Amino acid sequence: MIHHLCFLELLPSTSSSELDTLMIEIRIILLKLPDIHSLRVGRNLAPGDPFSLFLSFDIDSPEKLEFAQRNPIYYQFERQILDVHAKRVVRYNFDMDPGKEPG
Repeated sequence: MIHHLCFLELLPSTSSSELDTLMIEIRIILLKLPDIHSLRVGRNLAPGDPFSLFLSFDIDSPEKLEFAQRNPIYYQFERQILDVHAKRVVRYNFDMDPGKEPG
C-alpha cells in the first residue's frame, strides 16, 4: 500500500473562500478515481507556513499510482487545480507494507 502525500503552496492571491472551494474541488475530482482510498484534504492552521493546503490518499501499489496519475481525471486535477492555483507542489510517496524492499 502506498500513501501519497502532497503539500501545496498556493498563490498569494488565494483568498480563504477560494481555499475552501479548492478543498471541495480536489475531493470531487480525485474521488472519481476508483483506485484512490482514504482521500484527505485539509488546510494548514499555521498562517506563516508556505504550504497552506495538503492532500493525501492511499493506493494499492506504485503501479496503480502511476496508472492513476496518467488518468484523464488526474490530468484534469493537475490542470484545473495545481497549474492554476499552486505556486509550488511537494509530493511524497510512502510504502506502508512492512518487510518489503523499497523500490
